[in-house]
This record gives sequence, C-alpha cells and structure tokens, in this order.
Amino acid sequence: MYDHGGGGGELFDTVLDWEDDLPELDYGLAVSHCQSANLVISLGTSLRITPAGELPLLAKNFVIVNLQPTPYDKEATLVIRAKVDVVMSDLMNDLGFTVDDWNIQEP
Repeated sequence: MYDHGGGGGELFDTVLDWEDDLPELDYGLAVSHCQSANLVISLGTSLRITPAGELPLLAKNFVIVNLQPTPYDKEATLVIRAKVDVVMSDLMNDLGFTVDDWNIQEP
C-alpha cells in the first residue's frame, strides 16, 4: 500500500519489461490514439521494446526527447538530445505554466 499524506491506495506494476506482452485492449487503444494524433512526444525512451516502441511512427508527427540515439531518429519530425526534465520544464515555462521543484524524499 502507498500512503502519501494520508491518502493511501494500491500500487500496480505498469513497467513494460522486455519479455512482457502488451495487454491487448491497451495496445489497441494506443494504436488508435497514435494513428489519430497530430503529434506524439516520446520522452526518455530508447524505443527499442516492440511493438510499443513503434507506436510513435503511427502519428502524423513525432518528437523524440532522449539523451541517446534511437532506431527511429531519422523518421522523427524532431529529435532533442537533452534531459526530459529540462525540456519539459522549459516547455511549460514557455507556455506560461509554473513548474514546482520536486524532490524525492525517502520514507
């Protein structure tokens, strides 16, 4: 159980491991959303786990934000080699949103 500030709730493992199949319903929804998207932004992933890593290719445009090269850099509309936290913080600030500092605190 997770309890942060008295809330509480169950945690579920949603990490996609190399040997795991994608849940069929979730994958179908992801395909549908990517196919209809004008833009998919891929943040901090090598895009090497298939078929999930191929989903951004279904969008009209896609941006990769990752420190290392990916197999799909040449197909991307834009590739940004930077830390995701920095890119997203700058983007939110440019859009007029305040981004609070966040620090991991050990229990």
